[in-house]
Order: sequence, then C-alpha cells, then structure tokens
Amino acid sequence: MIRAVTTKIPPDGRGAASSMSSIPICRERVTNVELGQDKAVCLFGNQTKLFLSRFLGSRVAVGDEIAFPVPTGNAVGTEILITNHAASGSNRFLYHAPIGYVSQPKQDRRNQYFVSAEVNRGGLGIAAVFLPCDVLRQYFHRLTQSGDRADHATLYEILRIPASASAAELRVAFKLRDLELTTGGVSRSQRLELERAFNIVGQPELRACYDAVLADPEVPAIFPYGGFGSLLVAGELSRDGQTFFARRIVTFSPELRCRRFHVPLRKCEFYDDRALCRDLRRKLELWLDPAALHTFWDRTWNQWKHLLGTKIEIEGTFVQCGKYRKRRREWELVTWETALPSRFEVRLPSDFQQQLEMAMTTYHRFGQYSRALDQIRLRLEHRAVERADLEQLCSGLRIPGDFDVAQISWRP
Repeated sequence: MIRAVTTKIPPDGRGAASSMSSIPICRERVTNVELGQDKAVCLFGNQTKLFLSRFLGSRVAVGDEIAFPVPTGNAVGTEILITNHAASGSNRFLYHAPIGYVSQPKQDRRNQYFVSAEVNRGGLGIAAVFLPCDVLRQYFHRLTQSGDRADHATLYEILRIPASASAAELRVAFKLRDLELTTGGVSRSQRLELERAFNIVGQPELRACYDAVLADPEVPAIFPYGGFGSLLVAGELSRDGQTFFARRIVTFSPELRCRRFHVPLRKCEFYDDRALCRDLRRKLELWLDPAALHTFWDRTWNQWKHLLGTKIEIEGTFVQCGKYRKRRREWELVTWETALPSRFEVRLPSDFQQQLEMAMTTYHRFGQYSRALDQIRLRLEHRAVERADLEQLCSGLRIPGDFDVAQISWRP
C-alpha cells in the first residue's frame, strides 16, 4: 500500500517548476534515504525532505531524481515519478499515480494487446499509462511468460480445487484454505495471495477471462474490476512525456470502501450456480453463491421472486468499477461499486426459510387458479376495481378467501 506523500518546501520555492497545468512541481535528486519501520525519508540536496511509505522508499536509491506535484488542498492522490539515471533499459522509471478507468484490450501497431489506464488529475503531464496484456497476466494471473506456466501454480492450485469447481465450491475451498493458513501461522503475503486468487476466480467475468488465458496464453487479458486505485509501475516515458509505457506492475491497490446495507432478495437475478444482486439506488452489486446465502436455488426462482418480501443484510468491502456505455449516440463512463468475493458476509432474517416457502406456495396457487386470474385480468384492463370488489370477484370465481389479492402480479 502506498501512503500519501508529504514534503517540506522551502519558502523561496527552490526545486519547483510549473507544469502544463500550472501546478508547482518539485524535482530534486536524492542525497540520502533513511528506511524506518513503516516509512522512508528521502533527503534532497536543498535539505528538503520527502516522506514515503517504506515499500516505495525501499525502491529509491541515492542519485535518483524524484518529481511530484506539490500537494494541494484538492489533491486526489499521490503522483510521483522516480528516475534512475544510473540504470539503462526500459525500467529506469518508476511511476506511481492514482488511476481511474482502465480500457478494454486493444491492439497496437505490432498487433500486441494492451490496455490504457487514465491518470486521475495528474500534475506531471502524464495522462495515461499503457499496460501490455502480458504485464497484466504476470501480475494478476501469475503467468510469467506466454506459454510458460511451469514455475507458478495456477489460481485454482492456490485454492487447492479443480478448475471445474462451482461458485459455491470455490467459496468453501477459500474459507477452508484461509482457515488453514490462519491457524498455521504463515506469513501475511500467503494469505493475501490466496485472497487475490479468490477475488479473480470468484468473480464470473474475471474467471472467464482467466480460464481463457489458461487455455490460450495469447488471449488478451483485462484489468480486474476496471481499474480505479493506486498503481505503481516500472517502465519508460514517451518522448512527449504524456504517456507512461509500463513494463512491469510493481503493485496495485484498488479503492476500497466498507459498506453495510439491506437489500430485498427479489432484486437478485438467479442463475444456475450464482446470483447477481443489485442495488440501483446505491449503485452497488455483488455476486452471491449458494455457500454465501446458505441456500440452493435454480433459475425458476426468477418467476416468483417478486413475491418475496424478505431482505438480506450485506456487509463487505467494495471496490469501484466502471465501463463506457453508449447512450444517445455518446459514450459516457458509468461507475458503480462491487463487493470483493473474499470480503463480504450475508446475514439472513430468522424467518428466511418460512418466507421462501410462503412465496413458493403463493406462486403455485397462482398457477392453480390461473384461469380465474385471467378473467380478473381481462376485467382490470377495461376499468379499475376497488379491493373490496376484487375480493368479491375472487369469491365468485371460487378463489379461497385467504388468497392475498394484493399480491396479484401480471409479470410473466
């Protein structure tokens, strides 16, 4: 995790320049680096100090040049460019920046696939980070080279489960393996590796992409969850200084937010082995599996879910997502938040099973009295009917008195 940068700038503004966006830039060489337990202090030649996280500070050496926009009150994140003048090759630059949306894979002039990450209000003049799909596979999928996977376990092997496992089996495998690692006293990095593996294969779209990459290493990879976070990459700058060509992802930290809310179960779209739950008002979504909901289902639930009044409680960690969609002949970025598969819990009401049985029973009764309901529907199409008249009409059609007419719905 990269922490915010703070610095002491001399009153006369030495070491500062103006960028294209008129944001003052500090650009100095490092004369000394002091690594502490949780932070690093970089000393410049003009005696100013720059405080970094230990993780980033450990990658800075004496003689490196550091450039960053001077923090302001409306800064959205930390942008910093580290240049190692003593190194050669394409990895002599380290660039850290807050990024927004990451595009879908495209082909360059050499027919190689890449994605482009937007830099959020950068002050160094860099507008985008280009990431080859090979770089995404190396970092997110643990695939070092195209066609060479022998040295690394697959994400399924990390979870110790076959690639054919269902969504519920994946969650159970993750919980069991996480319990083993926790009680075994292993390093935190191993648990993070397990969690990252499940967050990839536990999300249907990302799992489909990963399975395709395993089958064919030349398949373009996508950036998980669409970007939105803090990115540290090694690579080189373009000649005009507006694009950073990444050759390696050092680390990526998504924007996280803990949320707790209730959502009606009828807002879920049920599939064979998973369900998509959306809250349009809050712009939230998450994928449920039978192991998370402690209940098995099938697609027929979509036919009677509107009869469910029960709500489930969701508590989890959400990341921002986004996609460009065409609306009224214009492309616009649509954003929402989705729950990380490894970091959410579902709490069910005490009468959950009773409400399920009641909704299913009501649905079957609709089928039993379908002809009578068709007659009521035809009458309602011509004029409005009061509740008392509707109950009398149901009685005349021999519909039982305990039938709740308020639940009548004409959804197919």
